[in-house]
Amino acid sequence: MTKNDVKELQSLKQSKGRKERGIFAVEGNKLVEELIDSRFRVNNIFATEQWVEKNPVLAKKVADYEIITPKQMEQISNFVTPPGIFATAMMPKYKIEPKDSENQLILLLDGINDPGNLGTIIRTADWFGIKKIVISEDTCDPWQPKAIQSTMGSIFRIQIVETDVVGFLKGVKTPVFGALMQGKNVYHTHISYNKGVVIIGSESHGIRENVLPFVSCPINIPRAEGSQTESLNASVATGIILSEIFRVNA
Repeated sequence: MTKNDVKELQSLKQSKGRKERGIFAVEGNKLVEELIDSRFRVNNIFATEQWVEKNPVLAKKVADYEIITPKQMEQISNFVTPPGIFATAMMPKYKIEPKDSENQLILLLDGINDPGNLGTIIRTADWFGIKKIVISEDTCDPWQPKAIQSTMGSIFRIQIVETDVVGFLKGVKTPVFGALMQGKNVYHTHISYNKGVVIIGSESHGIRENVLPFVSCPINIPRAEGSQTESLNASVATGIILSEIFRVNA
């Protein structure tokens, strides 16, 4: 591995570098194994000799990897203590159309800016069988290391598209449910598992003003009487809403 190689791999730590190259990185046994089992196009896999010695079974499965030094691994890794295996892959190019909401439930994320929350939402959506997620242009990059790590591999099974959500919603002809403080009790609302859009806004601002007009059915997660908590974590709210949808349609 040359110094230029190290520099290029380091650039993947930034959104600009990932988008310019169309490449993202993953680290650790579970994520790399999930990656090679997926349909994603893998570019390179790097490992240290120490990792190979400790993980002979996975090393045999990975097969095509390049040995690099611990120092080089430290330079390209996103971890304080690198796991010892690092892979790069091409970003997928998905297309999600408004009409897709006519035969499946689409999750739309408006302004989720914490990568840990985003990753957890993706993982939760995968658990409940959601196949497509639309994210606003100001939602954090799902291909950044922390977000990918938080998905625990679910990012390889869900289509995620960043787009102008207002433009997208203009074409939606199915029910649009929005998680709001003032809305119908989600436990008293029937949401079809195979039609519509569910919008989750950011914890600090909620669903933005320019998106609100497209919400045809505001929904709310009721809080206990006397509770002083102002809001729920976005990923927790997503889990509760999807769990209720799944329960009703099970």
